[in-house]
Amino acid sequence: MFTELLPNFYFVSGEQNGQFPYSNGLMLETGLRVLVDTGFGISRREVIKAAGKVDVIINTHFHIDHAYGNQFFPEAQIWAHALDAPPLRSQEQFRAFTGFPGIREFPDFPGGLPAQVVDRELVDEEVLDFGEIVLKVIHTPGHTPGHISLFEPKAGILFSGDIDLSPFGPWYGNIRSDLEQLRCSIKRLIALNPKVILTGHSDIISDNIQERLRKYAEKLDLRDEKILHHLRASKTLEELVDMKIIYRRFPEPQKLYRFFEKTMLEKHLHSLLGQRKVVVQNQKFMAYA
Repeated sequence: MFTELLPNFYFVSGEQNGQFPYSNGLMLETGLRVLVDTGFGISRREVIKAAGKVDVIINTHFHIDHAYGNQFFPEAQIWAHALDAPPLRSQEQFRAFTGFPGIREFPDFPGGLPAQVVDRELVDEEVLDFGEIVLKVIHTPGHTPGHISLFEPKAGILFSGDIDLSPFGPWYGNIRSDLEQLRCSIKRLIALNPKVILTGHSDIISDNIQERLRKYAEKLDLRDEKILHHLRASKTLEELVDMKIIYRRFPEPQKLYRFFEKTMLEKHLHSLLGQRKVVVQNQKFMAYA
C-alpha cells in the first residue's frame, strides 16, 4: 500500500493495482503532508486521514480518477498546472475539456468531479521545495493540456502520471487531448533519463526505463499503421470506430468508450492528413496508394 522511496517519501499504490477507476499516487511527510493525486481508493484514503491532516494536494492532471478524492481532504490546498486548473474548478469546464455531455458517464464517481478551488497554478520547471524532498514540475501535455510529471533529481525518481507505460499504450481520448504534444512529452521523459519511474497506473519500474518509454511511444506509430491498413479501401469515421482499432472492444458503458475511440481516431486522421498519407472525400477517408 505504501512503499518508502526515500525517507518520508512514499509511493501510494491504488486499489486494484491502481487500475481505473483507481490510480496510484505519492505522499510526502516533510513537515508538510503532501499528496500527489488522490485516486488511490477508500482504504488508502482512510489510513492517510487517520494519520493527520493533509496540507497540499498536487494533481498531475484534472482527470476524475486522479482528482475525485481531493474533496475528502477539505483542509488541503490544491495545486495543479495552470492549463488544467479550469476543469478542476467547474463541471462546465470539465465538460468543455473532455467533450463529455454530462456526468452520467461515470458511475464509479457519484456526482462527478466537484468544483474545487485551485490555490496554486504550477508552471513548467517550477521547483517545489519541501525541505528533505524537492520536486521539479515537468509539463508533459498531450494526455491533458496541463498534465505534469514530477521529478526528484537526487535519486532520479520520476512520477509520470498518466504517461503510464501500460500495455494499452498512450491515451488521448478527450477533446482537448493532443496527439503530437503527447509524442513530444514522451520524448522529453526519455531525455530526462530517470533511474526510477512511477506512474498513475503501473508498478514501480527501475529497469530499461528509456526502452520502455520508447516502446510506449511506438504504439502511436503502430496505431497509425493499423489505420492506414484499414484505409486501403475508403471508410467513414464511424466505420473505423466500428473496427475497434485502438480499444479492440468497448467495455460498459459502451457509449463512453466509443467516444474515446472516435476522439483518438480523429486525432490520428488529422495527423495523417497533415502528412498527406490520407485523403478525405465525401466524408470518407482513404490512404494514399
